[in-house]
Amino acid sequence: MEKASKVMYKIANVFNWVVVVLGIAGIVFSILGLTGVLSGPEFAAFNGIFVGTLIFFIWILVFSVILIITTRVAYKKGSGRGWDVIFLILGIIDVNLFYFLGGLFGILSKE
Repeated sequence: MEKASKVMYKIANVFNWVVVVLGIAGIVFSILGLTGVLSGPEFAAFNGIFVGTLIFFIWILVFSVILIITTRVAYKKGSGRGWDVIFLILGIIDVNLFYFLGGLFGILSKE
């Protein structure tokens, strides 16, 4: 189970890198929308929501980077029951099935 837990954490980390790239792209497009670069009839409906999307993508970016850093710290320090509980909770908050399963498998392997 410990090996399955580590594999789940690695898969979750890969998905977090994808989310980081998409978060940066979302931030760029939100800023472009706020500055008026994306102004045209096809973007007229989005003019009011660019601030909300900017805040959302900043939050997603920061949370994903925190998860990536936390995963690396946990991997270097060695897996423990505390780390597995943290990742289980973060998997629920982030709605990331792989962090959730990694935490669950890690907890089950230590019993």
